[in-house]
Amino acid sequence: ILRGDLSKDDIFAHPRYVSPMLDFILEDFNRARDVVFDDDSIGGMIVCDSSKQAREIEKQLEERRSRGETNITSALILHDEGDKEYKKDRVGSYKEGKIDLVIVYSMLLTGFDAPRLKRLYLGRKIKAHNLLQTLTRVNRPYKDYQFGYVIDFADISKEFDKTNRAYLEEL
Repeated sequence: ILRGDLSKDDIFAHPRYVSPMLDFILEDFNRARDVVFDDDSIGGMIVCDSSKQAREIEKQLEERRSRGETNITSALILHDEGDKEYKKDRVGSYKEGKIDLVIVYSMLLTGFDAPRLKRLYLGRKIKAHNLLQTLTRVNRPYKDYQFGYVIDFADISKEFDKTNRAYLEEL
């Protein structure tokens, strides 16, 4: 492959990249439900590197469901996926516990309040105040759980430290 022949989106959305990522997410999510929380009502969010990756994750999840490999339900929430009512219906179903995972790229990262969201799979770097807003999606009290977990595929540690330092200095 020559430099410039493939975009980052093409690589991160390739089935051979997505498949092991999805293996990890499903194993972790099931373990979280069975062991960490001992609660099947918790939900998760997969924040993808691109819309293309989000679509590939949803496609592979659908294929796994059709083969009986998983019963984890999901909703793809993208700005160009479905109309306003479709998105509203899917978000409502997630909040009600009828959908296990929401798969997003840029939607629902800020202002989305779903207390049952306790697993955030972060597949892309997010900066500044958007990063803090995204991370706080998992800190809503739910039942006896005061916080959730962020699983970082994108290595946000430097950006988090920078953003947190700026926030604390502002205080």
